[in-house]
Amino acid sequence: MPGVAVCPNSKRWSEFPFSPEHEHSLKRFLLPREKYKRYGYRTEKFSEEELLHKHEAYCKRCDAFALKPDDSVAYKQQLQCRIHPGKKLQQIWSCCRSTTIEYPGQPSGCRMFSRHDWTTNSDLPQKFWDLHHTPQFKPSSRSKQVRKAVSLDCEMATNRFDQPELIKLTLVDFFTKEVLIDAIVKPLVKIKNMITHIHGITYRDIISASNASTAILGRDAAREKIFEFVGPETMVFVHGGTNDFICLRWLHPAIVDTQEIESRVKRIGDDELDDWLDDEGTGLEAMCRLITGIQIRSGNTKYGNGVHDSLEDAMACRELGIWYADNLKGEVGMEVLGPPEADPPERSTSPPPLDEENKQFWDCKVCNLKIPKAAEQLHRKENSHIATLIMLIQQKGG
Repeated sequence: MPGVAVCPNSKRWSEFPFSPEHEHSLKRFLLPREKYKRYGYRTEKFSEEELLHKHEAYCKRCDAFALKPDDSVAYKQQLQCRIHPGKKLQQIWSCCRSTTIEYPGQPSGCRMFSRHDWTTNSDLPQKFWDLHHTPQFKPSSRSKQVRKAVSLDCEMATNRFDQPELIKLTLVDFFTKEVLIDAIVKPLVKIKNMITHIHGITYRDIISASNASTAILGRDAAREKIFEFVGPETMVFVHGGTNDFICLRWLHPAIVDTQEIESRVKRIGDDELDDWLDDEGTGLEAMCRLITGIQIRSGNTKYGNGVHDSLEDAMACRELGIWYADNLKGEVGMEVLGPPEADPPERSTSPPPLDEENKQFWDCKVCNLKIPKAAEQLHRKENSHIATLIMLIQQKGG
């Protein structure tokens, strides 16, 4: 795994050195704990009832587990009951002198049984789905002081239970742009689909990194690497990071989700940008391009055109955080930006009177034009309107 270094193409990304003012401006966007569940983040470990829904049966003999065990031939071929009857001494099995790696959920072994000994009483799902709170920071040779804020991005494959499985981890210091971690993660579970078309990472990449001793071995080791830099008070910036935390089996009390910010912040006077993001979506590429003016996944990464690179994505997430800190002033509430609105008037049972002058027109704040209401959607798609909108967004982001 590479050591701490400054992000490549560092000049492409904004400077945001640490200061108490900068730190306070970022803390405004911390996701309130009471809203974690609403946005898919967890605050506590899975309950026994939740674990029962994760996997329905477990093999007492080999600790394999499955969602829907049955007696079909296809299922038996996918998940055979195999064990090593011997003992493992210095990574070598005494029964067959093998060094075969065991994968949770589908162990390998030199002795095979025709069928599993299914039961629902096993602590394996607890081990597999055990979530870990951020521990208190302990200084180490790699980091003597805890980082105030970091940007995180993970690349994932799909394991044999159709769950996200970590295969690459990137962690960047928010204030210094130092690359703290940028490494392939070798999964310790069987992979069903690498989804290489998303991130460009192949089985061969993982094997090569493992042979070169640059890969992190498993999600637990990856999480421990993060804890070398992060403490409970460290702000962790992500963009739609629910799966990132789940695949790391990590519970953290200080999360800033730049995708979530857009859903709860209402920019006064920026209705057009809100509408535009509604059309484009709030994915990282669209938000970074429309809000900051920076194009990512454009073919300049080592993985090719349109493919995710976790380092670039972590820096893009950081860039969104900086834009919000610089451009959104005051305290950011859960629904609106700015002073609280007055209590709404009591509702009337009769409909409000229509304004005869304006009821058939729509005010385009981008072009400063009054457009017939019937032509609103056509005007939004006109090239002149789109070009003006993008120019205004980039000016605001600068």
